Amino acid sequence: MSVVEIAPIVKSIDVRRSAADAFRIFTQEISAWWPLATHTRAKTAEGQKAVRVTIEPRVGGRMFETLQDGSELFWGEVSAYEPGVLFAVQWTLGRPSAQRTDVSVRFEPLSADTCRVTLTHENWERMGEEGASLRDAYNGGWVAVFEHGFGARAGLV
Repeated sequence: MSVVEIAPIVKSIDVRRSAADAFRIFTQEISAWWPLATHTRAKTAEGQKAVRVTIEPRVGGRMFETLQDGSELFWGEVSAYEPGVLFAVQWTLGRPSAQRTDVSVRFEPLSADTCRVTLTHENWERMGEEGASLRDAYNGGWVAVFEHGFGARAGLV
């Protein structure tokens, strides 16, 4: 049985923030820019709404959403946490860890007060037969979440 490689999703934006500030907004202010009404696991928790997203600031930390009733839904485990440089998470969103994909976000200074932020979401092959269709769905989802949500909060150049 051969595994067909599925191209990663790569999104890149330039923002009016230093790399350190953009990293802080991405990781610490995520609830302020993530579209909680449309892009969460809450839809699988009947009658619940997500009220925040949390990233525990360390390798091995959790990324999760908190619902209005206080329960938490796991998104993934932080695999890199280098302020101003790199944030990465093993993305599971409730799936078995063998089906995880990997999301990394790099922060590259362009000047003292601007940077390029590049999000890469890869390893879709681990999703099996669903990999290609999920990749296509996430490609559009990252436009709403990363480009519109984070980009608006950080200030697109």
